[in-house]
Amino acid sequence: MHSLRARFSQWFINTLVPTVFPRVNPLARWLLTSPLHPLASWYVMSLRFPGRRTGRAYDVPVVYHRGEDGVLEAITSRRGVWWRNLRGGADITVLLRGRDCRACVEVVEDDLDTIEHALRSRDLLRRLLVTVPPDDSVLLRVHPLP
Repeated sequence: MHSLRARFSQWFINTLVPTVFPRVNPLARWLLTSPLHPLASWYVMSLRFPGRRTGRAYDVPVVYHRGEDGVLEAITSRRGVWWRNLRGGADITVLLRGRDCRACVEVVEDDLDTIEHALRSRDLLRRLLVTVPPDDSVLLRVHPLP
């Protein structure tokens, strides 16, 4: 069973993500900014931030989960490069439930126990939407600012 799950995760990351996400992300961004945002806002938020070197504007929809401490947690594959702009406690804008809010992001890369706990604490839908093995995962802890 574990081997099947690992193979599915690798297929998902290597095949489906590069093919589907570039087409789905613009739709998700549109949905999150539209009056229809309640259809997705309870499990998807958009992280908006500038690139550290280029200043390029990023707007990345991610599946999130509210952690036990109230912090918003998102899991992504460490193979992506966009999340590296968030290292060091970056201040960003988060589109959450139809509203922009300022937030600070903590990137958890090397604490496998914390990442595994975050993966286990998600509900079934969020587990199905983001299927990344713990050793290939990065945890983004988003702290909304007042």
